[in-house]
Amino acid sequence: MNTISTTLTTTAVFSDDGKKRYLLKKVWDSQKPSLAIIMLVPSEASGIELDTTTLLVLNNASRLGYGSIHILNLFATLGDFNLKSAEDTDKENLEMIVKTAKEVDTLIYAAGVGKATNKSFIKRQNQILESLIPYTNKLKCLSSKDGTSRFQHPLSPSVRTWYLSDMTIKELLKSDAITTIENPLKKRKTSAKK
Repeated sequence: MNTISTTLTTTAVFSDDGKKRYLLKKVWDSQKPSLAIIMLVPSEASGIELDTTTLLVLNNASRLGYGSIHILNLFATLGDFNLKSAEDTDKENLEMIVKTAKEVDTLIYAAGVGKATNKSFIKRQNQILESLIPYTNKLKCLSSKDGTSRFQHPLSPSVRTWYLSDMTIKELLKSDAITTIENPLKKRKTSAKK
């Protein structure tokens, strides 16, 4: 008889008012590579209860040989799937995404394609992607087995079983919106008066 015991450690980082979740981290083997995934909006999932998306992410990360998952989102407001509370910028959320991108071995961009024409979505996606340029070597997207269905959210039936595909930021960065990006993490240049 073989008995296997596993400890799953969960960390969730919320805003002070509890209306936003910036990070949901689950670690089961710190000796294995770490994985982060950026999706659209956080659900109510926290320490014990798992929604369908979190369950799929956890199962697929384990199946691919990772020992931890960091769940991040473009928008941090809990349950705002229609983006009614979408803000132009969210410095705390962006800082958490960049901090996590530095720490993990693999970074998956999986916000999905359902909001691709939403102006708030485009602006935030551009803002996040611009901030991830230093980590392009870690960047992947979810795709179907044959590679035809890319940039999907984990709930998409075509990617319920994960296949990771290399991606470039240019594939998603909307060139017509680049001039409107306001990145709160970039230091503004000030011209010195002579």
